[in-house]
Amino acid sequence: MSKILETSIVSRNAALKILLAVLKDGQSLSSLNHLTENLDPRDASFARMLSFGVLRFYEQLQAELKPLLKKQLKAKDLDIQLVILIALYQIIFTRVPDYAVVDAAVTQLRKSKKKWAANMANAVLRNFIRQQENQTEKQVSEEAEYSHPEWIIKRLKSDWPELWKEILQANNVQAPMTLRVNQQRSNIDCYSQTLESEFDLQVEKIDGAPDALMLSEARDVKQLPGFSEGWFSVQDAGAQLAARLLNPEPGEKVLDACAAPGGKTAHMFELQPDIKLTALDISQTRLQRVEENCQRLGFEPKLIAADAVAVKDWWQGELFDKILLDVPCSASGVIRRHPDIKHLRRAEDIEQLVKVQRDILIKNWEILKPGGRLLYATCSIFKVENEQQIEWFLQNTADASLVDFTDWKLPERQSESHGSEFPHASVGKQLFPVSFVNDGFYYALLEKTG
Repeated sequence: MSKILETSIVSRNAALKILLAVLKDGQSLSSLNHLTENLDPRDASFARMLSFGVLRFYEQLQAELKPLLKKQLKAKDLDIQLVILIALYQIIFTRVPDYAVVDAAVTQLRKSKKKWAANMANAVLRNFIRQQENQTEKQVSEEAEYSHPEWIIKRLKSDWPELWKEILQANNVQAPMTLRVNQQRSNIDCYSQTLESEFDLQVEKIDGAPDALMLSEARDVKQLPGFSEGWFSVQDAGAQLAARLLNPEPGEKVLDACAAPGGKTAHMFELQPDIKLTALDISQTRLQRVEENCQRLGFEPKLIAADAVAVKDWWQGELFDKILLDVPCSASGVIRRHPDIKHLRRAEDIEQLVKVQRDILIKNWEILKPGGRLLYATCSIFKVENEQQIEWFLQNTADASLVDFTDWKLPERQSESHGSEFPHASVGKQLFPVSFVNDGFYYALLEKTG
């Protein structure tokens, strides 16, 4: 076996493990870095590309595979199915020669415990290639056409009838890598010049996100200058709006109530280091990431591992000037960055998420000073988690008023202008993943009037 093919099998086996962990065991991609950390960087990158690709286009790939099988595979043979789907993904979406893809998939199965499947996979893949050469337009379901579960398609059609197709298509495009330059340790002009001159890396500033630099291609952060020194963090341009909307002032007592992994916590310090910031998260493990990220950037928030709803268990009696509630949500706005969301979220999850969001909002409103401001944030594009949630809260909370920031400029490329083309939320601001610049986020800024 050639060295190239042997390396390819290593990557494919890692991709298979990732896919099984997501689709069989229900684990998130963000928890599976250990499956590639011991691989050569190129092999690890290839494994991630394959696994992310299959998760992105799973429904389409399944629709292609089904008619090719004389007999549907059993649940216990999900691994065989995934080996074939990996190969189909490569044949359809990459430039790897078809013969090399088939050879690699067959070899992978022959070296597995299910050698019997190698000939079947060979026949299926070669049949697909023959059909593809004479392909005519086929009738496919919307799930297969847009590679999304039916329940997500239905909800987006209902919520955003003018934009649902564009959202689904955008979700299947790889998100850009965007940096947030730490103003306390560098500045955006100097750092962009460093990347362009010393690393031959094209970068782009983003209107509406003055700390953001979008890279022309993704890079390992540890290979970029100043990472260990805290010059920058990786953060989507849409997520960078949160700290600026909350606008912490010197001496203010600020709460980040669902803080992990700490990007927004750190950004508030970067904008105003003279604040008393408490970072709270229900997970001690995830809170450790907040601590690590802030230490690298040079900040020390007060850390509390507790449930944001159970305020009495951790609150020490002093009201907050500002509160950031980046609440648990469906994450429907960041599918292009986390394609496993399509497979891990269920329609029935939404009702429970809305209840949790509402409970967090009600309880944390109680510990906000009169005249203080609370920013409600999600990475969702579902109205029930966003504008409908805030409409309910405003109707049922006498001392809450909405702060208008409709004149805020949303992130966009300096060479383009998209904002006026997108539909608007009834209250607050909805960002969509349709432009190449940002993921889908929702923000509503509330002020306590009593």
